[in-house]
Amino acid sequence: MRILYGRSAPMPIDRIVIVGGGVAAWLSALALTLKVTGMIIVIDTEGIDDSLGIPLAIEPTLPSLADLHALIEIDEDNLVVQTGSSFGLGRALSNWGPSEAVAFHPYGEIGANLGPVAFQHLIARIRADGGTANLANYSVAALCAQSGRFAPYRGNARSVLSTMSHGLHLQIDRYRHFIKNAALQNGASVVVGIPEEIHVDAKNQISSIRLSSGQIVMGDFFLDCSGPARLVSGKMAGFSFEDWSEWLPNNEVKQSVTPSTAPPPLYAHVEAHDQGWQRFVSCQDHVEELFFTRRAQMYDAGAYTFTNGRIRTPWTGNCLAIGGAAAVIEPIASTQLHLAASAISRLLDLFPHRRDSSVEAIEYNRRTIEQLENARDYAILHFANQHQSKHRFPGRLANRLSAYQASGRVALYDEETFETWDWIALFETLGIAPRRYDVVADGISRGAIAEHVERVRSVMLTAVSTLPTQQSYLHTRRDDLA
Repeated sequence: MRILYGRSAPMPIDRIVIVGGGVAAWLSALALTLKVTGMIIVIDTEGIDDSLGIPLAIEPTLPSLADLHALIEIDEDNLVVQTGSSFGLGRALSNWGPSEAVAFHPYGEIGANLGPVAFQHLIARIRADGGTANLANYSVAALCAQSGRFAPYRGNARSVLSTMSHGLHLQIDRYRHFIKNAALQNGASVVVGIPEEIHVDAKNQISSIRLSSGQIVMGDFFLDCSGPARLVSGKMAGFSFEDWSEWLPNNEVKQSVTPSTAPPPLYAHVEAHDQGWQRFVSCQDHVEELFFTRRAQMYDAGAYTFTNGRIRTPWTGNCLAIGGAAAVIEPIASTQLHLAASAISRLLDLFPHRRDSSVEAIEYNRRTIEQLENARDYAILHFANQHQSKHRFPGRLANRLSAYQASGRVALYDEETFETWDWIALFETLGIAPRRYDVVADGISRGAIAEHVERVRSVMLTAVSTLPTQQSYLHTRRDDLA
């Protein structure tokens, strides 16, 4: 691809060009057609959809995706029914820690505080007194996943059911078509082709892209949603890539998708292996198996290869990289769609008025890099038992680990993807325990603590028993939407 340099004057943003034909591109297009004035043009590059980073058949999502769906007027029940997707309440992890027992990482809150004492410190006190306790036993999401019961809760925030959050298991090809159709209906236009030349001025501002067909697409602002190929951002002046292979060395994934008529589990199963890790996730009619590993010496034609890392400047000039074009983090914690959705929401918050705006770009890059590195650190932590020393971790992750081991305190930073309970659940799975708990817990009697945790579990079990099975709920929603 050639880059042609010329001169141009500052201009308002009337034409937004999105490069890429995958989920990241069409989700961006849909959001912009609804929230931004101007013409939205998608250059559909077709081919494999690695726009989020790693191409998947079924994409497990975090609960946060619901925020973007609400913003762009997508009814998730309708989406699940129309795309053959299903709901997700967390992850089951096996072989990650010193115990071979399966640990469950639920979405939503765990337990309930007793006065000023956080629930995790109550559990730590029980264990210190010689008792046993599993955090997942005090999570509505975990109890629902275990029993197969589920319905989105939209009632009183005081109900224990409100502590449960849910994500989706999206059939990604159908999801892409769903949001593409919505974007086109809302006014987005599409041309098919591969960028061949980028026309850039002396200030690193793109004016147009020439496609391999010879067609020239003019624009004022450009989104690179082309995945790790980075068909636009990778050709900008000053482009550089920060490689995270030191901490995340897996660089190859093999995929297998098989039909299934069984009710889909409400969780993904992630299993550690000596050479990498494996994940099983289901939607209504398929099961996907992924195996991530370090690339062998002999190239496997059936595998997809990648490099974990991020570009150093996601927004350069009037070009912004979203999804896999901005960063690739192996999806061990289901962050791919969350990071793309967060980037789109952040763009809507900071959308510039002119092509040469730099203030918005500086703030966008600061917040995005913060989020990407926090999500990266959570992924790295899964492999803590495979690292020789915590000093091999990035500095902030090493600090998180030290803080938790010292007192059970979870250090959170700006632009976090995962909250306190997510970190605690992963520390627990890895067999990482704090050396002490909150001393205030010693002021509560053993009997009072035991009574409290039993009451919490009893209330949760009663509430979960009132819910339908996921299959029953989906059947009802199909009838309602028919």
